This record gives sequence, C-alpha cells and structure tokens, in this order.
Amino acid sequence: EKSQFDIQQKRSEAASSAKEARLNRLQEGVEKLKVALKEAGNQDKDRAAADRRETDRLQNEVRKLERQRAELVNAFKKQMKLIEVLKRQRAHLEAAKVLSF
Repeated sequence: EKSQFDIQQKRSEAASSAKEARLNRLQEGVEKLKVALKEAGNQDKDRAAADRRETDRLQNEVRKLERQRAELVNAFKKQMKLIEVLKRQRAHLEAAKVLSF
C-alpha cells in the first residue's frame, strides 16, 4: 500500500511539474505577446505622428504655392494693364505725329 501511495505521489508530482512547466511556458508566451503588442502600439503612434507631420508639411507647401500663384496672377494682371496703357500711349503718339505733319 505504501509503495502504491509513493507511486501515486510520484505520478502526481510529475503531472504537477509538467503542468507547472506548461504554465510557465504559457506565461512566457503571454509576456512576449504583451511586449509585441506594446511595440506595435508604439510603432502605430510613431507612424501617426510622422503622418501628421507630413500632412502639416504638405499643407504648408500647398498654402505657399497658392500664395505664389496668386502673386503671379496679380503680376500678370498688372502687366496686361501696362500693355493697354502702352498701346494707348502709342496710339496718341501716332495721332500726334499725324497731326504735326
């Protein structure tokens, strides 16, 4: 009876030891997954911040280009007005030449 009890105890200890080893492996796996999840979260935050910076940079570039375009359109309009003034001046000069002869 004692040897049977010892055998049963050894079996129980072996099963307990196997379960404990399995539990430790599973806990290690859980810890690895927690670390991986945290790293993935950090990468997502970094990526979001980089995307935000890039969006801001591109928006600033768009504003700058829109300003430059507006300046060019205004300069073109001024040039067109100057061309009209010069055409009128030339017409007056030609009329004055015709009248002086």
